[in-house]
Amino acid sequence: MRIRKGIPALIAALGLMATGAACGGGDGSGGGGGNVQLTLLSHYASDPAKSGLDKMIAQWNKENPDIQVKSEVVKFDDLLTTLTVRQTGGRGADIVSAYGLWGGQLEKANVVAKVPDEIAQKIKASYSPAALGAVTTGDTLLGYPTEFNTYALFYNKKILAAAGVSKPPATWAELEDVAKKVVKRDANGNVQVEGLSLIQDGDNKSAHPFLSLLDSAGGTFLGKDGSPQFNNDAGKSALQVEADLAAAKATNPSISPTKQFRSGGVAMAIQAGWWLGSLKTQMKDKYSDVGVAPIPGPTAGSKGSLAYGFFMGVNQRSKHSDEAWKFLSWLNEHQTEGGVTEMGKWLADQGLIPPRAADAATYQKTLTDANFKPIYAAAEYAMPEPNQAGAYEAKTALHNAIMTVLANGKSPDEALAQAAKAVKPQ
Repeated sequence: MRIRKGIPALIAALGLMATGAACGGGDGSGGGGGNVQLTLLSHYASDPAKSGLDKMIAQWNKENPDIQVKSEVVKFDDLLTTLTVRQTGGRGADIVSAYGLWGGQLEKANVVAKVPDEIAQKIKASYSPAALGAVTTGDTLLGYPTEFNTYALFYNKKILAAAGVSKPPATWAELEDVAKKVVKRDANGNVQVEGLSLIQDGDNKSAHPFLSLLDSAGGTFLGKDGSPQFNNDAGKSALQVEADLAAAKATNPSISPTKQFRSGGVAMAIQAGWWLGSLKTQMKDKYSDVGVAPIPGPTAGSKGSLAYGFFMGVNQRSKHSDEAWKFLSWLNEHQTEGGVTEMGKWLADQGLIPPRAADAATYQKTLTDANFKPIYAAAEYAMPEPNQAGAYEAKTALHNAIMTVLANGKSPDEALAQAAKAVKPQ
C-alpha cells in the first residue's frame, strides 16, 4: 500500500502512552455465553482490502463461534493517532495492524506484545529476510509481516527509445547519462520531461530513493542502536549522484512522479511496487510503455532497494492474548486450494508482494507482467527500513538534508553531516 501524506509526529502522544501504561487493559472482553470478543484495528478502510479482510474474518467467526473477531478500521493517516489515543485511554484493540516504521516507538510504549517463541520460530522460518527485517526492532519480532513493498526503477520505454536508449541504465554513470539525455525543457527552461524523479508523494518523500541508492553502494541507514550510518563514503557518493542530476537540471524536486509519469512528464522514477497497480489503472493502453528494472549501483552488477512493511501483532494489554495469537496464526497461515495462504492471495490480488517466501515463489512462477519480476526479486536483497525508536525522526532529518542538496545546491558532505547530527539514538 502506498505510504501517504500526513503520518503525524506523535512522539509526545507516545510518551503519554508510555506513562499511561497502567491505565486499563485491551478492550477485548468476554461476550455472552463465555465467548471471547476480539477487536482488530487496521487501516483497511476501503476496497478491495476491506472486503478481502472482512471475508477472512467472517470465515473465522463461522468456524470458531467461541472466539469472535470484530474489525475496526480507520484511514491510514489516522492510524497512529488512533493507536496512541486508544491505548492511553485503556481502549486499545486486541490485535493491531501498523506500519513497520512505527515498530520501535510502539514497542517502547508497550503497545505490542512479545511474539510467543513457537510462533516467532514459524514466522522466522517462513518469511523473506527483507520482510522480517522490516518488522523487527533490534532482536524483537513485532508480529506477522503483512503488506510488503520494495523499490525499483520505473521508466518510460517510449521516452528512452526516442533518445536512442534501448535498455534501462545498469550503473550510476548510465543512470546520470540517460537522465540527462531524455530531459526536455521549453524555451524558458522549464522542464517538460524530467529525466529522473527523486522526490515522492507522501511521508517517504526523498528518503526512500536515496536509501535505495545507498543500499546499492553497500551502505546502510541506521545502526542497531539507532546511530547514523549514512554519513560515509557510500552515503556521500549516493547523494552526489542526486546532486549531479540536480545541478544538470535533469531532476526537479517540485515535480511529482505519481502525477506526471503517467502523462509522459517523467522519464524515470525510483518508486515502490504498489505503483504498478495505479499505473495500470491510470495509463490503460499506454501502460505498455512502462518498464521496471533494478535500481542500479555504482558498478555493473550492483543494485539496491529499500523494503518497508506492515505487521499485525497483539496488544500487550489484551485480556485475551492467547486467543488473539490463535486467530493471527490462522489468518496468516491457512491455505487456499491454490497452494498459497489466503493472506498471501489477499495481498497479491492488491498488487503487493506476499511476504511469505513460499507464496512469493509461487506467484513469481505465474507472473504474466514482467514488470513485477524486479519488484519481487528485490525482496532478496533490499535494505529493510529501520524501525527502532527514533527511526521516524531520523528519516525526517535525512529528508530535510537531502532537500537542501536538491533544492538549494548544498554539498552532499555538508548535508549528510547535518542529518547525522540531528539523529538522536534512543
